[in-house]
Amino acid sequence: MGFPTQASQPFASMPEQFVCIKEMIQEQTKVPRPILTQDAKGMIGNKLLCSFLGEEEVLLTYYKDGYLYKNYITVVNINPINETIICTDAFHNKQIFKFVDVIEVN
Repeated sequence: MGFPTQASQPFASMPEQFVCIKEMIQEQTKVPRPILTQDAKGMIGNKLLCSFLGEEEVLLTYYKDGYLYKNYITVVNINPINETIICTDAFHNKQIFKFVDVIEVN
């Protein structure tokens, strides 16, 4: 008799369909990058500078690949030439953010 082949397994394509559906849902839930006013950018810059100078933890909202994320960070360096912020999170993992990706700081 032998083993059944892929063609004879009626549910073999189900995992592939779930992957496709998951990708479609992820695409539909993406958001456009928020546009910030100059005042908002100035406020963000001030809060990041306070975190850097006072070694204080802040809640950073950032944009990445169509999604908004939040993370508690402490700023350890601000590089105005590269327009980046170097931070550490609660577990002392180093993260680098571009100025343009930072949406809000609390």
